[in-house]
Amino acid sequence: MLRLTVTAGCPMDLQYFPMDRQVCFLEIESFGYTMRDIRYKWGDGEKSIGMSTDVELPQFKVLGHRQDQKEEHLSTGNYSRLVCEIQFVRSMGYYLIQIYIPAGLIVIISWVSFWLHRNATPARVALGVTTVLTMTTLMSSTNSALPKISYVKSIDVYLGTCFVMVFASLLEYATVGYLGKRISMRKARNQQMAKMAQEHRQRCVAAAAAAEGPERCPPPEAVLLPGNAEVTMVKSAVRGQPVSSFSHFIDIQH
Repeated sequence: MLRLTVTAGCPMDLQYFPMDRQVCFLEIESFGYTMRDIRYKWGDGEKSIGMSTDVELPQFKVLGHRQDQKEEHLSTGNYSRLVCEIQFVRSMGYYLIQIYIPAGLIVIISWVSFWLHRNATPARVALGVTTVLTMTTLMSSTNSALPKISYVKSIDVYLGTCFVMVFASLLEYATVGYLGKRISMRKARNQQMAKMAQEHRQRCVAAAAAAEGPERCPPPEAVLLPGNAEVTMVKSAVRGQPVSSFSHFIDIQH
């Protein structure tokens, strides 16, 4: 009886990593003797291969094995080959604890900024930048421990989605801040125009009372401009200066 210890390699498809299943082949074949000289066969049939229950792998579970017997036809002759096919499934415990749960918690932490006041700039910026950098570090550390492959893995899709959601929460603060600034500027402009119109009306009423005669004074709503009109046009009209455009203003005669 001949006993050999073999260290074999197994090419893997990591497209569904870390939820993948792998199949590894162990083949026994003569290198220099054809089937005219030697033939291989399993001595005990289906029971020729046995697997110990004490065999454990840190990242895989052995689902089972299958044996086969083939004849390979090459240019140098026909060769006998024995094939053992071993099926593995990857254990998800390590990746669930170290990658999936932390990435999900980082996304939830980034959502905390939605409940902060929009004027709390230091808190929201610090929270958004920290979560983005943490996701970047997690993605880099995960890919550094894997082979450099060109196709997208299942874990890349998950981490990429988490990164997009974290980055979108940071962009949400920038969008809310910009829109809030625009709204406050428009509100202040409308209040200023309404105040100027009220002052102009009061001056018109005072001038009419002093002159004891009818004074044509435009109503306050005629002085109010649309949202895109210039405030300088109102100022010019109130001071009695000529207005260059009459498209959004009613001429005032004194």
